Amino acid sequence: MSTRNIWGIGKDILNFPTDIVPVSSQMSDTQKNLINSGLLDQVDYTDPWGRTTKSYPGLQNPHNDVLTQIANGWNSRMSVMPDGWNDSTYANRAVVDTSALGNGIGSRKLTDTEVKDIGFVEGILKDFTHLTNRQSGMDLTEYTNPSSMWSAMGNTSKFGSMVSLPTTPSFPTGVVVPQITNYLGVARTVNEIGQILSNVPKGYSSGPCKFIEDIMGALMKGGSILNDILNKVLEVLGILGLVNAIIGMVKMLMNMILEDLRTLGSAIERMKQAALSGLLEALMKDPCMRYLITAGLAVAGTVAILKTTSL
Repeated sequence: MSTRNIWGIGKDILNFPTDIVPVSSQMSDTQKNLINSGLLDQVDYTDPWGRTTKSYPGLQNPHNDVLTQIANGWNSRMSVMPDGWNDSTYANRAVVDTSALGNGIGSRKLTDTEVKDIGFVEGILKDFTHLTNRQSGMDLTEYTNPSSMWSAMGNTSKFGSMVSLPTTPSFPTGVVVPQITNYLGVARTVNEIGQILSNVPKGYSSGPCKFIEDIMGALMKGGSILNDILNKVLEVLGILGLVNAIIGMVKMLMNMILEDLRTLGSAIERMKQAALSGLLEALMKDPCMRYLITAGLAVAGTVAILKTTSL
């Protein structure tokens, strides 16, 4: 092999020779075309609520248009609310004009319950947007504190236990929503092992893709509820009339979020079990590892199952 001159130091045998042929990965034409198209380059994206993230321009949230209209209608109503409308101290709370309250309601201060309901509705609408953007590739940001992206979910001190984030042994403080690459990988894998194992937790879906549908319910099933909410947003209603009209539907969106997080967390736990069981089975074919596992690491029940693996 020949060496090459590095300016200032002459020939150096540790520099890579120029006649080496590097090993290349196998890649299909489809993969190459997708990469070369720029459709999978990360770009800046602003969600319907004005939050900036990174996204793939080649993907989309199918609910984006409806969510944008809902956000615009909501923000239009909130823009006429006076400063201090939601002050934590009632005595300091600003009076809201009848034009903002709507439905013939006279100008007055909002009650604590009304303030909380407005915050809850806005928070869940933002959270539903966040979850479906994670599921669809419109939010690729790696957050230092993933829970910080929730507006209402997890905020039990304000909205009570109904917004508690589901937990698992791997996520003791709340299931973390991965970006789309990992999310799709989890969905595919749990649908595969779910066809084999009888104890894979699932929701209420049926059919050959039921596990995928359960783990991405917000993306796949939220459209009809969002359209019903939009119909109310498009009506001439003040903020209180709107909240009263849609809070029931918003709670349905909250339940979708909770169900997706529950099945996502369960799926990740089951995938870890599948990976470990496969590793243990493979290691049993190594005499040294077989002895380590059977003589020291595994309990009797595990040994009994693993010993059926032939060397």
